[in-house]
Amino acid sequence: MQHETTARYPASAAVVMRMFTDRDFHIRKLEQMGLRRYAVLDHAFDGQHFRIRVERVVPIDVPGLLKKVVPSESCVINDEHWDAKALTGKVLVEPKGMPLDIHCMTAMSNVKDGCLIRYQWTLKARVPLIGGALEKFIIGDMERRANDETRLALTMLDDYR
Repeated sequence: MQHETTARYPASAAVVMRMFTDRDFHIRKLEQMGLRRYAVLDHAFDGQHFRIRVERVVPIDVPGLLKKVVPSESCVINDEHWDAKALTGKVLVEPKGMPLDIHCMTAMSNVKDGCLIRYQWTLKARVPLIGGALEKFIIGDMERRANDETRLALTMLDDYR
């Protein structure tokens, strides 16, 4: 299943990229989201290429139909890469113990009132019969979490201006 989301920031792409490539930003964001069980597994930034790999345990409010394939809590590894000069990136999401393949391509661009980020997600459930329902549920959950993360990022944006 394909899904596109966007995020808008009232700052230039250079400012938003400065924030996104800061390890401390990611840690502060996780803590403000109320997540206490997380670990930064890898982080590197050479001035152009950025990578952060974070493992986190997240609660999931699972509807009845999907309780057999989705736990009420999941360990998820996000492997995020950005090319700070090209303003493009990719994200690989590894939900442990769930029959899902999730990744996305990202692109950041300057717009008249700031910056726009496009996330082009690809989700594939590896389970028969309820795979479509699982993909739709995960997309809804990802949208909610992405909106929360963007709201929190907006509160930290001034630290990078």
